[in-house]
Amino acid sequence: MTVPNPHAPDEPEITTIGAATFLSLTGQGRPGTEHFYAEKAALSEATARLGHPGPVEILYWFDPEHGDIDIAGFYWTAPLDALRYRILVRVPDNTVLPADLRLGDRIGLFTMTEGKVVQVMHRGPFANEDKTLARLGAFADAHGLRRSGPHHEIHLDAFGPQTPQTGLRTILRDPVS
Repeated sequence: MTVPNPHAPDEPEITTIGAATFLSLTGQGRPGTEHFYAEKAALSEATARLGHPGPVEILYWFDPEHGDIDIAGFYWTAPLDALRYRILVRVPDNTVLPADLRLGDRIGLFTMTEGKVVQVMHRGPFANEDKTLARLGAFADAHGLRRSGPHHEIHLDAFGPQTPQTGLRTILRDPVS
Protein backbone atom coordinates (compact mmCIF):
# COMPACT_ATOMS: atom_id res chain seq x y z
CA MET A 1 0.00 0.00 0.00
CA THR A 2 1.28 3.47 -0.83
CA VAL A 3 0.68 6.52 1.28
CA PRO A 4 -1.21 9.32 -0.53
CA ASN A 5 0.56 12.64 -1.11
CA PRO A 6 -0.97 15.49 0.89
CA HIS A 7 -2.07 18.59 -0.98
CA ALA A 8 -3.76 21.93 -0.31
CA PRO A 9 -4.72 24.93 -2.43
CA ASP A 10 -3.13 28.37 -2.32
CA GLU A 11 -6.41 29.80 -0.99
CA PRO A 12 -7.86 28.58 2.32
CA GLU A 13 -10.38 25.76 2.17
CA ILE A 14 -12.53 23.62 4.44
CA THR A 15 -12.10 19.87 4.00
CA THR A 16 -12.35 16.62 5.95
CA ILE A 17 -9.34 14.47 6.80
CA GLY A 18 -9.88 10.81 7.68
CA ALA A 19 -7.84 8.42 9.76
CA ALA A 20 -4.13 7.96 9.10
CA THR A 21 -1.27 6.10 10.77
CA PHE A 22 2.10 7.69 11.49
CA LEU A 23 5.42 6.90 13.05
CA SER A 24 5.78 9.70 15.57
CA LEU A 25 8.00 11.28 18.19
CA THR A 26 6.88 13.74 20.86
CA GLY A 27 8.77 16.64 22.37
CA GLN A 28 8.62 20.16 23.74
CA GLY A 29 10.29 23.45 22.91
CA ARG A 30 11.04 25.84 20.10
CA PRO A 31 11.10 24.55 16.52
CA GLY A 32 14.33 25.25 14.67
CA THR A 33 16.69 24.46 17.56
CA GLU A 34 19.52 21.93 17.38
CA HIS A 35 17.50 19.60 19.64
CA PHE A 36 14.42 19.90 17.42
CA TYR A 37 16.41 19.06 14.26
CA ALA A 38 18.04 16.08 16.00
CA GLU A 39 14.57 14.77 16.92
CA LYS A 40 13.35 15.29 13.36
CA ALA A 41 16.41 13.44 11.97
CA ALA A 42 15.90 10.50 14.36
CA LEU A 43 12.31 10.07 13.20
CA SER A 44 13.27 10.41 9.53
CA GLU A 45 15.93 7.70 9.95
CA ALA A 46 13.42 5.37 11.60
CA THR A 47 10.85 5.83 8.83
CA ALA A 48 13.53 5.34 6.16
CA ARG A 49 14.43 2.02 7.82
CA LEU A 50 10.75 1.07 7.55
CA GLY A 51 10.82 1.99 3.85
CA HIS A 52 8.41 4.94 4.14
CA PRO A 53 10.41 8.20 4.06
CA GLY A 54 7.39 10.43 3.44
CA PRO A 55 7.02 14.14 4.13
CA VAL A 56 7.53 15.27 7.71
CA GLU A 57 4.39 16.51 9.44
CA ILE A 58 4.29 18.24 12.81
CA LEU A 59 1.44 18.77 15.26
CA TYR A 60 1.93 21.73 17.61
CA TRP A 61 -0.07 22.67 20.72
CA PHE A 62 0.19 24.49 24.03
CA ASP A 63 -1.02 23.16 27.37
CA PRO A 64 -4.41 24.54 28.55
CA GLU A 65 -2.88 27.07 30.98
CA HIS A 66 -1.89 29.16 27.94
CA GLY A 67 -5.54 29.73 27.06
CA ASP A 68 -7.56 29.38 23.89
CA ILE A 69 -5.15 30.33 21.11
CA ASP A 70 -6.70 31.17 17.75
CA ILE A 71 -5.37 30.15 14.34
CA ALA A 72 -3.92 33.53 13.35
CA GLY A 73 -2.07 34.09 16.62
CA PHE A 74 -0.83 30.57 17.20
CA TYR A 75 2.93 31.19 17.28
CA TRP A 76 2.70 34.69 18.75
CA THR A 77 0.41 34.26 21.78
CA ALA A 78 2.29 31.95 24.18
CA PRO A 79 6.01 31.41 24.85
CA LEU A 80 7.54 29.06 22.26
CA ASP A 81 9.54 27.27 24.96
CA ALA A 82 6.17 25.90 26.17
CA LEU A 83 5.25 24.60 22.70
CA ARG A 84 4.60 20.86 22.55
CA TYR A 85 4.97 18.90 19.34
CA ARG A 86 4.53 15.54 17.71
CA ILE A 87 6.73 14.98 14.65
CA LEU A 88 5.04 12.55 12.25
CA VAL A 89 5.76 10.61 9.08
CA ARG A 90 2.79 8.83 7.56
CA VAL A 91 3.07 5.07 7.12
CA PRO A 92 0.62 2.50 5.76
CA ASP A 93 -2.18 1.68 8.20
CA ASN A 94 -1.05 -1.95 8.47
CA THR A 95 2.53 -1.07 9.51
CA VAL A 96 4.08 -3.33 12.13
CA LEU A 97 7.28 -2.20 13.83
CA PRO A 98 10.00 -4.85 13.55
CA ALA A 99 11.45 -6.08 16.85
CA ASP A 100 14.99 -5.10 15.86
CA LEU A 101 14.07 -1.46 15.24
CA ARG A 102 15.20 0.31 18.42
CA LEU A 103 12.98 3.36 18.54
CA GLY A 104 13.20 4.37 22.19
CA ASP A 105 10.26 5.11 24.45
CA ARG A 106 9.05 8.32 22.74
CA ILE A 107 8.83 6.99 19.18
CA GLY A 108 5.98 4.77 18.10
CA LEU A 109 2.93 4.32 15.91
CA PHE A 110 0.19 6.95 16.24
CA THR A 111 -3.21 7.01 14.55
CA MET A 112 -5.37 10.10 14.27
CA THR A 113 -8.49 11.34 12.53
CA GLU A 114 -8.54 15.10 12.10
CA GLY A 115 -12.07 15.44 10.75
CA LYS A 116 -13.14 18.92 9.65
CA VAL A 117 -10.15 21.22 9.01
CA VAL A 118 -9.21 24.50 7.41
CA GLN A 119 -6.00 24.40 5.42
CA VAL A 120 -3.91 26.37 2.97
CA MET A 121 -0.56 26.07 1.19
CA HIS A 122 2.18 28.33 2.58
CA ARG A 123 5.08 29.04 0.24
CA GLY A 124 8.40 30.37 1.44
CA PRO A 125 10.15 30.97 4.76
CA PHE A 126 8.70 29.79 8.06
CA ALA A 127 9.14 33.35 9.38
CA ASN A 128 6.45 34.49 6.92
CA GLU A 129 3.83 32.00 8.15
CA ASP A 130 2.20 34.81 10.15
CA LYS A 131 0.69 36.25 6.96
CA THR A 132 -0.60 32.87 5.78
CA LEU A 133 -1.98 31.99 9.22
CA ALA A 134 -3.70 35.39 9.34
CA ARG A 135 -5.45 34.54 6.04
CA LEU A 136 -6.36 31.07 7.32
CA GLY A 137 -7.64 32.48 10.61
CA ALA A 138 -9.73 35.14 8.83
CA PHE A 139 -11.19 32.43 6.57
CA ALA A 140 -12.12 30.28 9.58
CA ASP A 141 -13.64 33.29 11.38
CA ALA A 142 -15.69 34.17 8.28
CA HIS A 143 -17.14 30.65 8.37
CA GLY A 144 -17.81 30.73 12.12
CA LEU A 145 -15.11 28.14 12.86
CA ARG A 146 -12.67 27.92 15.79
CA ARG A 147 -9.52 25.86 16.14
CA SER A 148 -10.37 22.62 17.98
CA GLY A 149 -7.10 20.71 18.11
CA PRO A 150 -3.36 20.88 17.43
CA HIS A 151 -2.01 23.10 14.68
CA HIS A 152 -0.74 20.82 11.89
CA GLU A 153 2.07 21.53 9.44
CA ILE A 154 2.89 19.23 6.53
CA HIS A 155 6.34 19.96 5.13
CA LEU A 156 6.30 18.88 1.48
CA ASP A 157 9.99 19.71 1.02
CA ALA A 158 12.85 18.32 3.10
CA PHE A 159 14.47 20.95 5.30
CA GLY A 160 17.23 21.26 7.85
CA PRO A 161 18.88 24.08 9.77
CA GLN A 162 20.86 25.28 6.73
CA THR A 163 18.15 24.81 4.08
CA PRO A 164 17.27 27.99 2.15
CA GLN A 165 13.57 28.51 2.84
CA THR A 166 12.60 30.57 -0.22
CA GLY A 167 10.98 27.71 -2.14
CA LEU A 168 9.60 25.62 0.73
CA ARG A 169 5.99 24.41 0.57
CA THR A 170 4.15 23.81 3.85
CA ILE A 171 0.50 22.90 4.27
CA LEU A 172 -0.88 24.80 7.28
CA ARG A 173 -3.89 22.97 8.73
CA ASP A 174 -6.07 23.36 11.80
CA PRO A 175 -8.94 21.13 12.93
CA VAL A 176 -12.06 23.23 13.47
CA SER A 177 -15.56 23.07 14.88
